[in-house]
Amino acid sequence: VGLVASYHTHLPQYLHHYGLGMLEEFLWGLLRTAHNQAMLNLCTSTAMVEELRNHGIERVDLWQRGVDTELFQPHKATKEMRASLSMGNPDDTLLLYVGRLGAEKEIDRIKPILAAIPNARLALVGDGPNRENLEQHFAGTPTNFVGYLRGEQLAAAYACADAFIFPSRTETLGLVLLEA
Repeated sequence: VGLVASYHTHLPQYLHHYGLGMLEEFLWGLLRTAHNQAMLNLCTSTAMVEELRNHGIERVDLWQRGVDTELFQPHKATKEMRASLSMGNPDDTLLLYVGRLGAEKEIDRIKPILAAIPNARLALVGDGPNRENLEQHFAGTPTNFVGYLRGEQLAAAYACADAFIFPSRTETLGLVLLEA
């Protein structure tokens, strides 16, 4: 019997978004200590496999993930979902973000894009620790903080959007990109 570990959250990179970048090497040391006890360390992308190996983590392999291609389909769009996401303005351009509302996701970088597109609206699907800051940042803009959606509702949200916006540069996989 042996330990199998998985690496889903790129914590060392997140430190920089919370003003704690000076702790990055210390955190890599902790991760090496913990992960090198495992018989197998699984990562969700080849980029993360290489990153962990480059930081001295051993016995790393790829854990391939998939998307329900029956659920995430363009025909799942509904008038009701588009009206809801666009706050009753379904004819406007609808930008969609899906994911955790954390500082490391860099969602604040969407604001100039939103401002540059005439009659654009932004729907943020998800929740997280940076929601209050984002609500302040996007105050006065046509931004809808939707909260969590799952299953058919989430599939409909993707299908209703004109563009999927995902500014994060610290993803281990970015499953929402595959779903979109």
